[in-house]
Amino acid sequence: MEDRLTVSEVSRTYGVSARMLRHYEKLGLLGSDRQEGYAYRVYRPEDIQRLRLVLVLRKLRLSLKEIGEILEDPGPAAAISVFEKNLAQMDDELRSLQAVRSVISEFCNALKQRRALPAGEIILQDGQLLALADALSPSSTLIQEERKSRMEELKQIDRGGMAMKDIRIVHLPESDVAAAHAVGDDPEDRAGRMIAAFARETRLWEKHPGLRLYGFNHPSPMDETGTHGYEFWVTIPDGMEVPAPLEKKHFAGGTYAAHMIQMGNFEEWGPFYEAVEKSEEYAYAGSGSPEDMFGNLEEHLNYHDHILETMDGEPQTQQLDLLIPVRRKAK
Repeated sequence: MEDRLTVSEVSRTYGVSARMLRHYEKLGLLGSDRQEGYAYRVYRPEDIQRLRLVLVLRKLRLSLKEIGEILEDPGPAAAISVFEKNLAQMDDELRSLQAVRSVISEFCNALKQRRALPAGEIILQDGQLLALADALSPSSTLIQEERKSRMEELKQIDRGGMAMKDIRIVHLPESDVAAAHAVGDDPEDRAGRMIAAFARETRLWEKHPGLRLYGFNHPSPMDETGTHGYEFWVTIPDGMEVPAPLEKKHFAGGTYAAHMIQMGNFEEWGPFYEAVEKSEEYAYAGSGSPEDMFGNLEEHLNYHDHILETMDGEPQTQQLDLLIPVRRKAK
């Protein structure tokens, strides 16, 4: 066991959450082993090497799909193809940026020469400036704007920064829920399959079209094994009965800070917490206990459509809302 690391050891050493490690495993990007006589998974040296490569490639802004293509190829061909594709995209973006920069420079020079007039009047009456602007490709500048926005968001996350202006404040409605709970290996998958089976058997989408799916660690992993549980809540109509092993519970609802992520980007919990803690308008109103993930929730968005589109097993969720309970500060 000396050369094998537990989930918590890997998480501490490489700054990757246990949830993220499980997500990488689920996608086939990472392997693990269950040592005889031990109740928890461990990572072998070859698993750690693979994880280190995944983390390096993530820093290069490669998608998990692209990383998977690289890992599946024993040679360099897939990596070369992925890198060349990304380089080509960056070259297009650089050319687009350079074109926009040149036009902005011309606009700036023209405005400096005619400081007495309003900027809009100068721009709209100068045929040469308008011709320069018209020469820009609308599609390329829009694509560049979207990519630049996402790149800035990623850089901000990397720096550990997020602002309250980037966070939504939402009210979650009070509701009865059917709860599924699992502890141990892959608790998200096991609890998720229980909820999905219940939803299909009852045709929940017909009885409760506004159904929503929440989840949270229960408990959060706190010991050296990294063992934890996960609980899912799916909202149900008033008076509906819930079969065992599911439990019927009542969700009080309330006000939450919300931040949407792509599935797997759980590292964004950190800067999200920090932004809420620094808020001048809202205060954290969670439980303060790891038993229920401190009162935080993860809403699996658009579960209504996902359960309809998936005939068997747990539906794949592409987007999540990270939710932190908050209250307005007294003025």
